[in-house]
Amino acid sequence: MKSSRDSVFSRLVVANVALTGVFFGLLQWSAFFLLQSFLASTALVWLLASSVWLLGSLVGLALPDRRVAEPWWLFGAVAAYYALLWLAVLFPYELGKLPWLLAAVAVMGLYAGRFFRFRRAALGSAKWLFFVENTGFVAGLVLTVAGLFWFGERAMILAPAAAGALCLVTLPRGAGEGAGSD
Repeated sequence: MKSSRDSVFSRLVVANVALTGVFFGLLQWSAFFLLQSFLASTALVWLLASSVWLLGSLVGLALPDRRVAEPWWLFGAVAAYYALLWLAVLFPYELGKLPWLLAAVAVMGLYAGRFFRFRRAALGSAKWLFFVENTGFVAGLVLTVAGLFWFGERAMILAPAAAGALCLVTLPRGAGEGAGSD
């Protein structure tokens, strides 16, 4: 029989995985909206951004050790988003900045890969990890659109940091420690 403490920890792990999915949805779609609004509203820009996010995720997933603690990867993703926001607003419609913008998207994707590497056994099986994270991701997509509708660009300024903060405060104890290797 599970103790009350184990039950609270299990709920915290599930909440963190779901909130991280929300964070990824908000981050990815806010980045895409920024690129579409401030750079070029083309399928090519969307395809490039999607590709570098996935490439960053693959690199993050392939990195074998855990010397850098998870909160630093989360912070890096948030910082990369705000670098993208800053560059997009500062240099609107300058396609020459596309490599820098895409590099920021790839850094955001790095944490997605690291997250799955850090949490591969968090919910007992990969299918439940993907299910809970993906459910949160879809909620993040919906929240991005709703936030833009109701709050405009303020949503793209505040929502990624707020979601990142929720991920950080729900991070299960010990999950943020970077010692050891995978």
